[in-house]
Parts: sequence; structure tokens; C-alpha cells
Amino acid sequence: MRFPAGMIPDTDTWKSGLRTAVGAGLASVITYLLALPQGYWAVITAIIIIQTRIGASLQAAGDRVIGTLAGAAFGFVAALLTPGTPLWTLFALIVCTGVLAMLAAKRPSLRIAPMTAAILLVATPSHTLALISAVHRVSEILIGCAIGIFVSLVVAPARSDTSLRNEGKHAVGLLAGLIDLDVANAGKAPDEAAIRTVGEDIHISLAKIETLANEVREEQASHISRSKADPFLLRHNLWGLRTSIFLFHRAMIQPSPVSDALSAPLGTVSEAVRAALLSLGDALAGGVAPPATNGLDDAIAGFDTAARAVAGQAAVPADQAAHAAAHVSNLIFALGQVRHSIEQLAGCVTDMADAT
Repeated sequence: MRFPAGMIPDTDTWKSGLRTAVGAGLASVITYLLALPQGYWAVITAIIIIQTRIGASLQAAGDRVIGTLAGAAFGFVAALLTPGTPLWTLFALIVCTGVLAMLAAKRPSLRIAPMTAAILLVATPSHTLALISAVHRVSEILIGCAIGIFVSLVVAPARSDTSLRNEGKHAVGLLAGLIDLDVANAGKAPDEAAIRTVGEDIHISLAKIETLANEVREEQASHISRSKADPFLLRHNLWGLRTSIFLFHRAMIQPSPVSDALSAPLGTVSEAVRAALLSLGDALAGGVAPPATNGLDDAIAGFDTAARAVAGQAAVPADQAAHAAAHVSNLIFALGQVRHSIEQLAGCVTDMADAT
């Protein structure tokens, strides 16, 4: 039997399935051995905690513990102060979930609290005493959290730091693709649809990097990651590079009396920028220091000389000389910004390589 190509799991997918299966099974066995009355809460919690990456699992576990304790406290007090009749239970449920939902709106780490309070109030009690039932529910959920973290750490672990590096390489590659697009359409009308698609892809990638940076911080705070490099510095430098590349992109597609004459030197310097970006992305993903950018420096210096010569040539009509000079000035400035952004990102990649 042959499965469609899209149905065949890749390595990350089957590892995620393996972690979830092991976590669910382990939680079920442990709650059975401990004779916890409603061990399925531990199983459900373990499944929720086990995420694609370790950093995400740590974030989920932290939020789950905080929300569980807050929800258990509210639910226990409500159960203690109200009679066990259906109407009073309904009243306690409405008050607790409403108040906790308002708190969760301000503190996202508490978003599990309304659910925990609801579990304590409407689930079948483990004991006639509300305190013992509350202890059972909290114990089951905390055991699920512990199992989720343990499985994430030991069963085919996927580190957020690795994902951050790979996503950084992807973002840099998208920016290099924008340069390719500009070169391919030199002398033609810009392909607005393709440019918009690349811009959206870059925005999505940088949003993922924001999430991954937070996860890496969780790994570092828990001493799981050996890297001490600041993940938010990488995010900052990638945003700076994006701004510089789009500035260069706008300068490239700007109509000018010297656009045709600048086509060849622009192609040369654009290829140097593209090569520098791709090598930088490879170094980031590989955890190594990036190569020197002497070729980029030489290409930018060569473009500067060629562009100034083109702008000053006699063939440019006098009434268009100012426009040509402004276009050349914009390109040179934009290239300078690109060079600075690449230098900043290269320093960050070097720091990350040294800290690995």
C-alpha cells in the first residue's frame, strides 16, 4: 500500500507523535500505580504540555502550573463556601470561571485557571471532603506537567535553539530571494504580486522567530540550552536586515534616467549581497562563524565608483541630471545600510557560534 506523499510523516512529525504517545502512556501508568481516582487529567495534561519543541513545552508547563494552582484555589474556596446542591454549584461555577477568565485576559499564564476551577466544581468528587478532591485534581495535573517536561527532554528532544537558527536561515534566504526577484525583473515593471508574496512570507518568518526567541529564553532559564547568546538580538538584527533590504529594493526599482546604464553594476553588487546573505544563513543554521565579507565590500566599492561615473556622464540630459544623481545617491545609501545590517547580523551569528 502506497501513501500519498503529503501523508508520509517527516522526521520532526513522527518524533512529535512518539513523544506524545510515550507521555500519554507514561502518565496513565503512573496515575494507575499511584491509584489516583481520575488519572485521565494527568494524561490530558501531559498531551497538552508535550509540544513540538522543548522551549514550547516549558512555556506550556509553566502556564499550566500557575493556572492550575490559581484555578484550584478558587474552585476549592467556592466548593467550601457553597452547599453541594446543583443550583449552588452552578452559581459557584459561573462566578469562578467569570472572575478567572477576566484575570486570564490580563495574565495569559492564567488561561487554564477557569478550566481547572470548572473541573474541581463539576467533575465527580474523589472524596466527600472538598480539600481532598482538590488535592487529587492538582496532583493529577501537576504529575501530567512533570511527565510532559520529562518526555520532552528525553524522548527525541527538539530544541528551540535549533529551530531558531533554522528559521533565521529561512528568513535570510527569503530576503536573498527578494534581491533575486529585483535582478530578474531589471528593466521591467516590478512584479507586485511576487513582491507582496515574498514580503508576507518574510513577515510570517519573523513572527515565528519572535515565538522561538521566547522559547529559547525558557530553555536558557532552565539551563537546558548551553547557548548564552541573546535570541532577541538575533531577532532585532533580522528585522534591521529586513528594513535595509527593502530600502535597497525600493531604490532598485525606482525609475531613473540612468536605470539602463546601472543595470550591469547593480546586477554585480546584487549578486554579492545575495551571496553574503546565503553564506550568513548557512553559518547561522550550522552554528559556525560566518565567512569574511571582503567580496561584498569590494562589490559595493566597485558599484559606488561605477554609479557615480554613470550619473556624471555627459549623456544624461541636463534637466534630468539632478534626478539621476538622487537615484545614485539613494542606491549608495541603501547599499551602505545593507552592508551595516549584514555586519551587525554577522557579529550576532559569531557570538551564537562561540556560545554553542
